[in-house]
Amino acid sequence: MMHLTITVPNNTTCTSLCCLLLLSCCGITTTAALSFMPPANDMKTVQMGVPQGSDRVVFGTAAIAQATDPFGLLDAAYHKGVRRFDLARTYGSGTSEKIFGEWMTSRCIDRDDVNIITKGGMGDDKYGDPTRNLLTGSVLMGEVEASLNTLGTDRVDMYMFHRDDPRLSVEQFVTWANEIVLAGKASSWGVSNWSFDRFCEAHRYAVSEGLHPPCANSPQLSLAVPQCEIWPTTYSISSQEHESQIDWYENNGVELVCWEVLAKGFMAVPTLWSKEDVDRSTFDKTFEAGTNEWRLQRIQRAYCHLENYRRREAAIKIGEEFGLKLPQVAALYALSVRDNVSIICGFLEPEHIDDMIGLEDLLLVKECVLGDEEQLPISNCIETAKSVTEAAPADAIVDAIVNIGVC
Repeated sequence: MMHLTITVPNNTTCTSLCCLLLLSCCGITTTAALSFMPPANDMKTVQMGVPQGSDRVVFGTAAIAQATDPFGLLDAAYHKGVRRFDLARTYGSGTSEKIFGEWMTSRCIDRDDVNIITKGGMGDDKYGDPTRNLLTGSVLMGEVEASLNTLGTDRVDMYMFHRDDPRLSVEQFVTWANEIVLAGKASSWGVSNWSFDRFCEAHRYAVSEGLHPPCANSPQLSLAVPQCEIWPTTYSISSQEHESQIDWYENNGVELVCWEVLAKGFMAVPTLWSKEDVDRSTFDKTFEAGTNEWRLQRIQRAYCHLENYRRREAAIKIGEEFGLKLPQVAALYALSVRDNVSIICGFLEPEHIDDMIGLEDLLLVKECVLGDEEQLPISNCIETAKSVTEAAPADAIVDAIVNIGVC
C-alpha cells in the first residue's frame, strides 16, 4: 500500500489586535486574508492575499446551529487557516448569520481577515418554492440590510441570489446586484443554483452594459451524480454532459462554489444507505416539505443508484491505496475538476476540518472513478499538484446527512 501525506503551509501569524473592551479574545492566530474586490469590465475577479491551502475550502454554515459548540468550531477553522465562510438568510431564518456575527464580535476578528459570502432573495421561502412571492427591490434591499445588521458588518465579500426566478428578467437581477455593489454593501456578486443559460445571459448583459457581471455560480457538484433534482429549483453540474459549461466558467474567470460535494454523506460514510437498506417504494410518496421523511426521500432518490455505488467503491479503493478516507477522495475529486472550483464543507466538529486542509495540493485523476479505473493503475490515481513542505493530520469527517439545512 502506498501512503501519501497531505500537507499545508504553516503561515499563521498574529495580524490583528483585540478590542480593548474584549481582551479575552486575544491570542487569535491568523493567516493571510482572502478578499474579493469588485470585478472590472474584463470579467476577472481580483483576489488579494489568498491564503494558500485554504482559499478553495469554504466553511458552510447551513447546519452550524446543530454543532455542540459553534464558536469553538469557528475558532478551530480560523486557527487552521480557513478564511471563507458561506452563509444565507434562509439558514435557520438568519441563525447562521447571527452565530457568525456574534463570533466575529466576541473574538474581535479583523473584518478584512475573513471572506464572507451570504445569500438571499428568497424571502420567507425556505426550500426553493418556484411559486414563492415575487421578489421586489425593496424586499431584496431589506434582506441585504438584515443580513449586514445580523453579521455586524457594513459589507460582505460576495452577495449571492440564493435561487433564480425565471419570472424575473436577468436584467432585473443584474441591476439589483449592481445597486448592492455600488452602495458598498458587497464587493462582488454571484448566484446560486442558476442554470448555465441564465447565468450566461446575465453575464452577457452586464458586460454589454459596462456593469459588474456575476463572478460566481454555486451549483451542486460531487462524485455521486444526482439522478434527479435534489432540492427544489437547484442545479447540478456533476454529470459529464456539463464539461463544456465548466470550461466556459473557467475560461471566463467565474468561480464555481460547489455544495454537497459529499452527497449528503453518501460519499462520506462507506456503508451509508447500502443498496439493501434503501426502500425505493418511498420514492414516489408525498411528504410534507421540510420533514425528515421528505429530506431523506429526496437525498436517496437523487444519490442512491447503481453508478454512484460503483463510484463509491472505486473511491474507497483509492483511499485504501493512498491512506485517505472516503470523504477526502470525494472532496479531492471535486477540487480536481477545475482550478476555479471551490467546495463548501459543512463541518460539525473541529477534527472534521483537518481532512479538507491541504487537499488542494493533490490531484485526483478522474478516470480512476469515472469508469476507466481498470485501464489506469490505481497507484497512479492521485498526483501531487503542488510542492509542499509540512504535514497536516487527516482525521475522519462525516458530513451532516439528513437534518442539515437545505442548500
